[in-house]
Amino acid sequence: MAKHLNPLEKEFLIRKFKSNSLIKLSDFCTVNNISDTAFKKWIRQYDEGGLEGLARADAELKGVLPEGLNPTEEAYKREILRLRIENERLKKNYAVRQTEDGQTEYVRLKPKNLK
Repeated sequence: MAKHLNPLEKEFLIRKFKSNSLIKLSDFCTVNNISDTAFKKWIRQYDEGGLEGLARADAELKGVLPEGLNPTEEAYKREILRLRIENERLKKNYAVRQTEDGQTEYVRLKPKNLK
């Protein structure tokens, strides 16, 4: 499946999934190349302990959430992570769009006609 994700990446995916009630968990996991079982575990850890809950289960805790982290620095890290994930999704021909009712959905982009 997917490469190892750090706690911030996991949190980003969980928030994206929870923000769209129309997408099924299995479809979301397939699009993001993660297993259903692992994603359900991440959601449980996140619901129980937030970002720290994800980080506690992750050996990269010290590299991702150093003590005394400035919230501004964390906001920058989250934005950079969001942009990296968006870039990867676009490379895989997926786009995110808002429906008329304000929901977020993932749409597969059509490839250009090759001659």
